[in-house]
Amino acid sequence: AVVSTQSRSRYLFGGLPLRCVESEKDLGVVFNTSFNFEDHVRKCIAKANGTIAWLTRNIISRETSVMLGLYKSLVKPHIEYCSQAWAPMARHGNWSLILELEGVERSFTRMIDGLGLMTYRERLDKLNLTTLLERRVRGDLIEMFKIQEGFVGYGSDLFGRSGRTVAARSKTHRFTTNETDFFAQRVLRYWNSLPPLVKASESVTGFKRGLDAFRLHGYQANKLGHYWELSYDIFDRIDVSVSNRNSYVSYMKENPLVAKRKKVNIKGI
Repeated sequence: AVVSTQSRSRYLFGGLPLRCVESEKDLGVVFNTSFNFEDHVRKCIAKANGTIAWLTRNIISRETSVMLGLYKSLVKPHIEYCSQAWAPMARHGNWSLILELEGVERSFTRMIDGLGLMTYRERLDKLNLTTLLERRVRGDLIEMFKIQEGFVGYGSDLFGRSGRTVAARSKTHRFTTNETDFFAQRVLRYWNSLPPLVKASESVTGFKRGLDAFRLHGYQANKLGHYWELSYDIFDRIDVSVSNRNSYVSYMKENPLVAKRKKVNIKGI
């Protein structure tokens, strides 16, 4: 049983007392007594970074097609598995953890030929990727669609409908800040902002296509109030001024040994 060591409660199973622990892994996700999933997220980051280190030691090529295939098949699964259960919501108090997660993709994309000295946003545009934060919210929206349309046999008791609108609302109650991070709370804002045409898709594949088309138009037009604005938040928090950026680029070009040590690929630049 996952119980705080300060708790005096005793739990029995078959008449035998259960051992109390501070954290426990269930179906690959680490739960702790605070239900904040920080332990799990940091384990995911460590596994992903370990995989990246292994790849850099054993794979010579840094070509885009090779690196992108390795990233999607070997690295991303570590930081995306079951994210609907543990994803930290974009709010005050979570940004440090969110940026640690984002650092996995940032560091990997720096190692690709021709991209090492570009900004994070430029690298993602070149690779047709999104920030990890945005991708997790996209996963939340897909899961919400499955629940709302009955494609899965769980979650229907988590949501209801607003009395005056067709907007979804959570049936769960919010008692602590951590509980606002739970799927049933964090998905509502961006789900309710989707156009009815996207939510009326007849299949999961159709919903993904509609969602991606809606995102492409809105992202290019810099429309706010939708889930892709989370990528803007990431870029604003990590991108430096133009003058500092130019100094960084010049320094890396003049010091290739430093660039190599920091795993910044300056080839082709």
